[in-house]
Amino acid sequence: MKNSILFKCALLILCISFNSCLVQDGEDGVDGTDGKDGIDGVDGQNGLNGQDGQDGSPGPSGPQGESGNDGAGLDEMAQYGSIVLNLNGTRPDNIAFTDNTEFKFLGLDGEDFVLYNIVIPTVMGDDTQYFFNFRRFLTSPDGTYNPTFFDWEVTITNPGEATETVDLIVTTLNNYGVIGEDNKYFLLDDGYDSNGIGISNMQLTNIVFEPENGNHLSFSYSFTVDGANNGSGNELNVSGEVDVYLFELIQP
Repeated sequence: MKNSILFKCALLILCISFNSCLVQDGEDGVDGTDGKDGIDGVDGQNGLNGQDGQDGSPGPSGPQGESGNDGAGLDEMAQYGSIVLNLNGTRPDNIAFTDNTEFKFLGLDGEDFVLYNIVIPTVMGDDTQYFFNFRRFLTSPDGTYNPTFFDWEVTITNPGEATETVDLIVTTLNNYGVIGEDNKYFLLDDGYDSNGIGISNMQLTNIVFEPENGNHLSFSYSFTVDGANNGSGNELNVSGEVDVYLFELIQP
């Protein structure tokens, strides 16, 4: 009887324990709000530049290129003769000087021949008067970068004959720089006229004109220019030789 009561008590305790294990779970809680993004971190400092690498060894030479064509015009520009100029005087800084050069280039623009390289004969009874107009450039002609020239206009009656007379001489030495050994220079940009002020002893000698030889004209010249009429500011002695071939316009 006693054992029966103990068994029932144990069974009751066991049932209570089993039922307590079957209690229903509670509902899930609500998710929390996301937190704010953090602030970006500070950029790191730039690193130092690395050292340049060593130059590589030179590569092998390439094949030789073809020869270029000769420049056009210089020989053609120099084939019609030249004007030699000799100067003797005193520079603006009162140092004596001599200067010698040759103007030997002629522009080949046909429209300029009447200005730069022409002879015009005029028959006057038994006499023939020749007007010679010629210009030679110091370098290849260029109106912008190489405008240095020596220009002459000469009128001679019966050249080479006993009745020869030199009627008029007008020359222009344009933009010519006289450079000394000390690399100091002054500019001559002057006109010289046989009838002009400040010109003395203007002479042409050994005049030869050969119409049958390509209108070949040659002579020696000399004159003196006072200081007020030339770029040196002092008396200037000018001399030289002309040896040119001139053109004559074909008349219709």
